Amino acid sequence: MLLQHSRLLLILTAVLTFLLTISSVRVLSGFIAAQHNAASTSKGSTPGEWGRFIGQTEANIESHMPHLLHRDSKLGIKGDPSFAATNERVIDAKILDEDPRKAWETPNTPVHGRDRGNCTYLPHTDYWGEALKWGPQHKLDSAEACCRACQDYRPANDDDMDCNVWVYCGDKEKCLGSYKECWLKHLAHPEASNPATGPTVPWTSGLIGHYPAAEKDPQQVGGGERRYHVVITAQGSAVHWQARVHYYWYRKVRQQCEEEKGVDCQMGGFTRILHSGQPDDLVDEIPTHVVEPLQDKDNKGYVVLNRPYAFVQWLRAAVFPERFVFMSEPDHLWLRPMPNLMADRTPAAFPFFYIEPAKKDFKHITEKFTGPLTLRQAESIVPMGNAPTLMSLKHLKQIAPTWMNTSKAIFDDKEAHEAWGWVLEMYAFTISCYLEGVPPAALHIKMMGQPPWDAKLSDGFFLLHYTYGMDYDKICPFLIW
Repeated sequence: MLLQHSRLLLILTAVLTFLLTISSVRVLSGFIAAQHNAASTSKGSTPGEWGRFIGQTEANIESHMPHLLHRDSKLGIKGDPSFAATNERVIDAKILDEDPRKAWETPNTPVHGRDRGNCTYLPHTDYWGEALKWGPQHKLDSAEACCRACQDYRPANDDDMDCNVWVYCGDKEKCLGSYKECWLKHLAHPEASNPATGPTVPWTSGLIGHYPAAEKDPQQVGGGERRYHVVITAQGSAVHWQARVHYYWYRKVRQQCEEEKGVDCQMGGFTRILHSGQPDDLVDEIPTHVVEPLQDKDNKGYVVLNRPYAFVQWLRAAVFPERFVFMSEPDHLWLRPMPNLMADRTPAAFPFFYIEPAKKDFKHITEKFTGPLTLRQAESIVPMGNAPTLMSLKHLKQIAPTWMNTSKAIFDDKEAHEAWGWVLEMYAFTISCYLEGVPPAALHIKMMGQPPWDAKLSDGFFLLHYTYGMDYDKICPFLIW
């Protein structure tokens, strides 16, 4: 009898554990899917202030890594004459004495003080964003009235969020309990957002203001002088198959590019940065640069910290002819030749919806590593990671040490670590671009498709990101990831 009870108890424990695990996965999946698919629930610093703060920021960041990399001393990065020769800033040196970011910042004019634009209507479209007025408590009779409400919205002060997105549900049959709801929202980068669309979406949306439309098929500017070097990083055998597949399709697409463009093809050389410290069995198959990983006591099990450290080491030693670098990852597939999407020296990047430095819940965390930020300044910290991103080699060398330091500082900060989790190194990259005065990247939502959110590869994507696991039922509708 005792044995039977023990077996029953073990079975019940196993079932309960399984159910809790499935429940947790579904909750997490639902949260991220809601953020991505537009779920409807959803003061300027003076030069003196900057000067007072920068010392505190440097101390905060560098105190976390006394034995690693400091901006001006460790590893000789900025003291290396060969490094300095290719590390010229493209902004006014006088401005750098105060705050490097002021070279490209626009005046901090609130959006509600600029042209509010005309009402435009996007049927069957649902934009997400920070809710300023919640639909259930804000019902209006028409989409036109909802748009006017967004135009007329006035925040409490010039540094509060204004309304630049409105969402209205005017189909009584399809909207059900949401009928006549008018949501007023704010999006930092609406031009880089991917709203829910299609005939089953009962909402109508609109944007207030003027935003550049995403280019479906951007044309190449210049020729071979704007060729870029492709870089991926790898820890070791865990991503062997991905690295091989990536390199295969890179070569295939580059061949297509060379057949179409000849010497003007802008896809250049390739490097896999292997941060395992030892050559592996792919070094003769894929061009590889071997660098050292962080010690276990430094990465504390979060191996992604090796990525910025790997770039710092590679940039010290690498020699290649291209003046631009395209950072990619092993789980990116090349679909078609990509031109250099940069405008002059302005980086080009894919936007990630979950990188939100200016979000209400995150802005005070971001300021731990940047100092005080106006809303406009916070929103100029672009929602991107290091990959896929195109930037000049000069800018990459400029930000690499700061990227390394900031990654470690965020990792060691309990609040930041808990808030940003597995993408903290992506936050560190975009924050470092801001700290180093790199112009905010132009965002290209068509740079990369991400199934299942993007269902058609014919939509003009250059890369495919297959990071999301997908489950289907017998007739193939997508269930969960």
